[in-house]
Amino acid sequence: MEAPRPCLPGLLLALLPCCCLLPRAAPQSSQPAADEAQLLLQIKRAWGDPPVLAGWNASSAGARCAWPYVGCNTAGSVTKLTLADANVSGPFPDAVGGLAGLTHLDVSNNSITGVFPTTLYRCASLRYIDLSENYFGGELPANIGNRLAATLTTLVLSGNEFNGTIPRSLSSLLNLRHLELDNNRLVGTVPAGLGALTRLQTLWLASNPFVPGELPASFKNLTSLVSLWAAQSNLVGDLPSYLADMQELEVLDISENSLIGSIPLGVWSLKKLQKMTVFRNKLTGDMVVDDGFAAKSLTIIDVSENNLSGVIPEVFGHLQNLRQLHLFSNNFSGEIPASIGRLPSLWTLRLYSNMITGTLPLELGKHSSLGYVEVDDNELTGAIPEGLCAGGQFHYLTAEHNHLNGSIPAGLANCATLVTLDLDNNQLTGDVPEALWTATQLEFLALQSNRLTGSLPASMSADLTTLHIGNNQFGGNIPASAVMLQVFTAENNQFSGAIPASLGDGMPLLQTLNLSGNQLSGAIPKSVASLRQLTFMDMSRNQLSGAIPAELGAMPVLSVLDISSNDLSGAIPPELVKPNLNALNLSSNHLSGQVPIGFATGAYDNSFRDNPGLCTEAPVPAGVRSCAAAGSQDSSSRGVSHALRTGLLVAGGALLAAAAFALLLVRDIKKRPRVAVRDEWKITPFVQDLGFGEASILRELTEENLIGRGGSGHVYRVTYTNQRAYTNKVNEKVDVYSFGVVLLELTTGKEASAGGEHGCLAEWARHHYQSGGSIPDATDKSIGYAGYSEEIQVVFRLGVLCTTDMPSSRPIMKDVLQILLNCSEQTRQKSKMENGQEYEAAPLLLPQRRSRRKQPSNGTGIDMEENSDFDSTV
Repeated sequence: MEAPRPCLPGLLLALLPCCCLLPRAAPQSSQPAADEAQLLLQIKRAWGDPPVLAGWNASSAGARCAWPYVGCNTAGSVTKLTLADANVSGPFPDAVGGLAGLTHLDVSNNSITGVFPTTLYRCASLRYIDLSENYFGGELPANIGNRLAATLTTLVLSGNEFNGTIPRSLSSLLNLRHLELDNNRLVGTVPAGLGALTRLQTLWLASNPFVPGELPASFKNLTSLVSLWAAQSNLVGDLPSYLADMQELEVLDISENSLIGSIPLGVWSLKKLQKMTVFRNKLTGDMVVDDGFAAKSLTIIDVSENNLSGVIPEVFGHLQNLRQLHLFSNNFSGEIPASIGRLPSLWTLRLYSNMITGTLPLELGKHSSLGYVEVDDNELTGAIPEGLCAGGQFHYLTAEHNHLNGSIPAGLANCATLVTLDLDNNQLTGDVPEALWTATQLEFLALQSNRLTGSLPASMSADLTTLHIGNNQFGGNIPASAVMLQVFTAENNQFSGAIPASLGDGMPLLQTLNLSGNQLSGAIPKSVASLRQLTFMDMSRNQLSGAIPAELGAMPVLSVLDISSNDLSGAIPPELVKPNLNALNLSSNHLSGQVPIGFATGAYDNSFRDNPGLCTEAPVPAGVRSCAAAGSQDSSSRGVSHALRTGLLVAGGALLAAAAFALLLVRDIKKRPRVAVRDEWKITPFVQDLGFGEASILRELTEENLIGRGGSGHVYRVTYTNQRAYTNKVNEKVDVYSFGVVLLELTTGKEASAGGEHGCLAEWARHHYQSGGSIPDATDKSIGYAGYSEEIQVVFRLGVLCTTDMPSSRPIMKDVLQILLNCSEQTRQKSKMENGQEYEAAPLLLPQRRSRRKQPSNGTGIDMEENSDFDSTV
């Protein structure tokens, strides 16, 4: 029997497919190289052949792994494209998706546009994607988490323009360790599904306009988190307590949200925590730190701009790595722990706008390279520490609005690195160290409202841009040179001498200049006009003389000019009329001639008062005579305000029993042609409130009701029985108060209710006087004519005295009336001596100091001690 034969044809057919594959195996080993090179060249062309990719060329395709920004594995396949900061632009090339072996893609910090590149779905081995800081936009694909490689560990999309909601499918990328979606335009809520990404170490959601919501409760599962950044994410609700369970947490930044409640106690037990920033929320309560405090690795603590209270924890002074301690804009109280001054790494200490008391730590700056200290707006006392600059890197101290005393330490003045020093509104005394004025890097110096003394050098620091030294006791001359200075305020000091003629050249960048309230003399130098950037100039309340330089009108941006209350004379230069001059004050000088017609607007209504020599042909400005009537007015009423000459002073009095009021009516008797009675007098708002009518008052102006004659008019008694005038609390002291209000109305030009924040005129006047305000600044400029300024001030003081809070401290009406009558006669005699004829003068008082007494003295004066309480002097 024949043995069976092998079925060779069948076997050959079975092997044929295998044999057919063999010839294609060899090209397969070289094909990826050629394909990848072509793909890279396509990427280059898609981005417009940028110079940065000039090394990618076809002639060296075989060496593609050596091309810039390209990385390969040991098998020669392209696995990395690292084009960060490569200055490429345009849409994302589709060819990138053809790099099948790509594991790492970084194109951050370029100008790439378009939507999220779904071509990356083709790269099945991707582990790292960084598209941050580009111009990608549109919504993230809903299926992004399902289509990207499951091997993905890093997805960085920060700093783009992606909008829409965070896709829920991202929760499918279970290998993610770093998810960064910050600084986009994402909306909606933070998906709770992200809590499933339990391997996450970095989660950045900051700076997205999410709808208000809480951090999902599912985030308690993210126990591997090292960095949580959710600032500016519209978070609300309490600070989650589960944060205390994130034992790997190093960075916690949930600042600038609307979180409420207190800081969970457990947060301070996180041993690895380095950065704790929860500033600008609505957190409350004490910042309690107990014995379980373990966050000894902290380098930054920023809980500023909340409503936290209590004391600064003492344990903060033991954090050896702490560089930044920011507690400002809260309600912290108590003292700064002395141990904070000994911290070896401290760089910035920002505690301003709290209620902190005590002193600054004496050792502050001696143990670290301290750079910044901000403690303004507290209740600190004591001296400024000497060693702030001991580390050689100190730049910045702001301690304004405290109660610091003593002098400015020499160590601070000699600090070569000091840039900013703000000590406004303290109680500092003594001379300022000379080195401070010429500190080489000092740019901002504010010392105003202290009691500092000394003088300034002729030449200041070359870097100084801002100098505030107002309300001190500095003397000597104004410095002539500070080449970078832009703001110079030195008001209310004791500077004397002339304004430097070289000021325009020495301070060429000056924008604000305030030298008011000093003792400067001489002329305004014409060189001031060369300050081409000056917008604000105030030289009021000095002793400047001479003419106003016409050159001031050529200053291109000057908008505020105040040179009032000096001894300036001559005509007003018409060059000052310019559209950008928004505020002008030339009052209380000796100017003469006609007010330029360009100032005949309401904007300059009070700009020229108390210049007797000025006249105007326009109905405004106020307080200036008509040029047409100036001649006759000068001969008959020199030095007396038109407002007083035409006024009728009416004051209610309870000098009669039960239902009677005595009114003092000071009636104008100016020697001029007769006019209608109605035009010669007016009723004050005070009398209107009592219900007196004009006709009933005029009926009482008879000889039998005449009390006496004063320099300004006749005084009549008017008895009025209207029920509206009665009050259950009327007595002599109340009446004196009412009369005092009228005196204040007369001298200030304000109505009784015009007290602004102080409620009424009497309160405003008392506050103005007690706070050391200038009486001329409080009085109506229309009655400030030369020769009567002292009398006006005394009447103002009398009005304040009559309206003191304690009725027992007010003079009785009889005494006040007697003083006015006596003084009126003396003022009339004064007018006769000065002008050789009798004319009407205001019922003003001549000042005369005397001790407090219940009965008036034989003199006619009344004055108040400048620094005494109103209740203790008359």
